[in-house]
Amino acid sequence: MDEPMAHYSRFVVDGFDADALLGVVRDTRFEQRLLAAGHFRACLQRLVFPEFSLDSGTYTLPIFASGSFSEGMIALALAVSCTRPMWANGRWIGAGEVMVFAEDSELNVRPWPGGWQWAVLLIPREVLQKAAVRRIGRELRLPQRGWYSRPSAPGIAHSLRYGVTKVLDDAATRQGLVTSEQVAAQAELLLAVFVDAVSASDAGPGRRERGVWLERHRDALVRRAEEFLKANLDRPFDSLSLSLALGVGERQLERLFRDVYGHGPCHWQQMARLNHARSALLHAEGRANVTEIATRYGFNHLGRFSVMYRNVFGECPRDTLRS
Repeated sequence: MDEPMAHYSRFVVDGFDADALLGVVRDTRFEQRLLAAGHFRACLQRLVFPEFSLDSGTYTLPIFASGSFSEGMIALALAVSCTRPMWANGRWIGAGEVMVFAEDSELNVRPWPGGWQWAVLLIPREVLQKAAVRRIGRELRLPQRGWYSRPSAPGIAHSLRYGVTKVLDDAATRQGLVTSEQVAAQAELLLAVFVDAVSASDAGPGRRERGVWLERHRDALVRRAEEFLKANLDRPFDSLSLSLALGVGERQLERLFRDVYGHGPCHWQQMARLNHARSALLHAEGRANVTEIATRYGFNHLGRFSVMYRNVFGECPRDTLRS
């Protein structure tokens, strides 16, 4: 048997832990925050080939994820499955629609509640272009900076999702016990479905400039609001202060947050405070206690904090601290 040329790994995060999810995409750091109550469970898979890698995750609850991809690598991302389109960089993205990110581009993604599986292929630009020339006879029209995405035809989206799922399932079944020929076949299948998906959309009509501007404006507004709220986690929610800081009406902000998250900015800040408190409890050292950490993030009533915390994370704050 020939030596394998790919490395497969799989691990499970049972219970939300933002630090454990930081490196879910190879050589990156994605901040992730829970957006809904319930028991969180993530199954993460990574398949590393000689020239590129594929990462995938299945989440039981919606999260907010923000980060930048590796320098020198094109990132091809998609939702393998999602109950409804997800919000990514100000745009609604459906399952199977490929997103193309230039080197070191940023992604902010927020899926709707329900089961969600994502996948990211990281590959050097020249390797992807060589594969495209072999398969379709031309190079792909890749962005020099930033990112783009266009709706995929149902057949193309299905083939892409099927290819990703098949390769991951095959790798999980074999647990790395594969020949070099089998690894080459896996790599060829992945490159084929991604090249087909990108080439089917890269020559399509560009989006209207006004539509692109509105997407960027809405995404920038949400990010600014998030930064303001994160900077004031130790204070009660103040809708008027947020509105004045952004120069946007309170009702407009409420509509925008409900469009993106399904709830308003007050609930967003509450969830952010709970997420930060959980991270502090998980990684507390020395004589840190629940009261100190709760107060640090603006929870002055310990009983209410414990109830909210248990409703979201499924355990008491003291149990998290002990673990």
